[in-house]
Amino acid sequence: MSNNKIRELYEVFRVQEKVGLFLEDHMERLFSGAEKAGIKLNFESATIENYLKKFLLKENVDCGNIRLSVYFDSDTGEVQSHKASVIPHSYPTQEQYQNGVSCSLLFSERDNPGTKIANTTLRNNANKLIKYHNVFEVLLVNHQKEITEGSRSNVFFILNNQLHTAPDEWVLPGIARKKILKTARDLQIQVHYSALPYDKIKEVEAAFITGTSPRVLPIKNIEGFNLKADHPIIQQLTKGFSKLIIDYINSHLH
Repeated sequence: MSNNKIRELYEVFRVQEKVGLFLEDHMERLFSGAEKAGIKLNFESATIENYLKKFLLKENVDCGNIRLSVYFDSDTGEVQSHKASVIPHSYPTQEQYQNGVSCSLLFSERDNPGTKIANTTLRNNANKLIKYHNVFEVLLVNHQKEITEGSRSNVFFILNNQLHTAPDEWVLPGIARKKILKTARDLQIQVHYSALPYDKIKEVEAAFITGTSPRVLPIKNIEGFNLKADHPIIQQLTKGFSKLIIDYINSHLH
């Protein structure tokens, strides 16, 4: 894949008890992202789902993360190849779930936020900052000085017991984010689709990030501003999301 015109559209999903979690949602996002980016996928959704299920059986994956890579020509949008691979994963510790994690800010934004195309520049800049500040994640700040999402996660803020998260079209539509929004609706928690101006961090009661690996992870501080990691709304959403996962696994066990 040394041709510099070849780029990668990808999905990362989590496996638990040998079940690929929310696989249909991941496929829907893959196809939607491809359409937005003008990538001509040469397979059906059902075909790739079967391919992934066979891959999990063949590799005997009990739990972990799987990356589905679709390589395409950035000039023509033609797909060259696709492959699945088991990738190293790092899940938060119990202590991090309980006490929260630290985050920093990175003044950067994605070119195509709705499409999961590998962006090495953003990833490298984020990794450098994570290492330099010794934080778990960096939150991206756009040119309007609003916090939109994490470098590899989505972010939610809690103000007056209500959720605030950036509009869908501004962020990568995370599957965990989608499930949290459903859980919030079920629990009748009000959601505001508005990005938080970064100078309003001091007004935030609590915040958390969502993603395939972290799931629902409280933030204990952002750039020195301390937040309430054990906020009741975070606990309610965590419990609701865990139930969605258990129900999904139970309905997909063979």
